[in-house]
Amino acid sequence: MKKIRNLLCAIVAALAMSGVSQDNVETEGEEVTDEPKENPKVLFDTTHGTIMMELFEKDAPITVKHFLALVDDGHYDGIIFHRAHRNFVIQAGSFDQDMNSRDIPDTIKNEASNGLSNVKGSVAMARGDHPDSAAADFFINTKDNRFLDYSKSKSEDGYAVFGKVTRGMDVVHAIEKLKVKTEEVGGVKLENVPVEKVVIISAQRYRDK
Repeated sequence: MKKIRNLLCAIVAALAMSGVSQDNVETEGEEVTDEPKENPKVLFDTTHGTIMMELFEKDAPITVKHFLALVDDGHYDGIIFHRAHRNFVIQAGSFDQDMNSRDIPDTIKNEASNGLSNVKGSVAMARGDHPDSAAADFFINTKDNRFLDYSKSKSEDGYAVFGKVTRGMDVVHAIEKLKVKTEEVGGVKLENVPVEKVVIISAQRYRDK
């Protein structure tokens, strides 16, 4: 009986040691860190300078995923800032240099209720009357425009903020101050169209080295 007890103890000890060894194998080489994941960034190279944006993936996951897909697909390459409304916003996403529309069929859910505000330097999706009609157009707030925020009490759907300009606000302000005109495109009158073309040469993800 004593031999059996000793044998059982040996088996239990062996199993315990085996479990420890297995855990060591599984965690070996894994980097343990408490550092938060960095937000994605996009660099817009324009004819008037560069604009860097940080995107708030956690707060606006649907919008950021959609926006990055457009960036990766080259949608914004060759697009112009077709709206420069002084002391309000600058906007891009729909038209090339010849004012040909570069529309996309996909629209996304409005994430304006994410708690982010349309303050100076923030980036938000433009849309039509329907709250879930944002497609490719985005705008940069050149001043605090909190009246564009979501408000449950006022039944205002708002415009979804999904990022902010981290570099190039001087470029943004230079664009908003350009001379503008009203131009008719496809039977629709567009106001605040810059007379001088502001072209997005390229838009690409930026990774810190």
